[in-house]
Amino acid sequence: MRRILVVLVIAGFVAGSAAAKTPYPPKTSGSGSETTGGSGVGAGLKFAPKFALATYDGEHYVLYLTPKPVTCAKAVFTKPPYLTVTIVGDSPLVVGKPTPNTGQSAFVQVDFFTAPVQYYAVQPKVVLVLTHVGTDVWHGRVTVPTTHFEGKSFSFSGTFAARWCGKS
Repeated sequence: MRRILVVLVIAGFVAGSAAAKTPYPPKTSGSGSETTGGSGVGAGLKFAPKFALATYDGEHYVLYLTPKPVTCAKAVFTKPPYLTVTIVGDSPLVVGKPTPNTGQSAFVQVDFFTAPVQYYAVQPKVVLVLTHVGTDVWHGRVTVPTTHFEGKSFSFSGTFAARWCGKS
């Protein structure tokens, strides 16, 4: 019985330590007030989002920038064209300066969804600045410099006020 209790106490400590390192939910910080807008092109399609959502997929934060309203529950079923911005990293979110984009363990990737099962990912030189992260909305800006891939051009510059789909 004692052995089981010790194992449970150790398991509880390990689980608590893992939860402390989990970046979800993010801490509220920053005072940005951007609206959702901007424009870009990807593989010949125009991208002009008017709506935005901020989500957490269990591993990464993902922003959806869409031309039409979409609900949190149906974000993954959004009809193209739209963009996603994925924040990959094991450190807390950076607010007020560019999100680290240094390689394999910390980067920002923008996916240009051009068809239901077709997207193009752009990673190098993408700049994401979160100016406010909150329990209701996130604000910021994202820039994708002109990038050429498979004979196609991709670029985007815009701002967002993304409704937070997570739980606080």
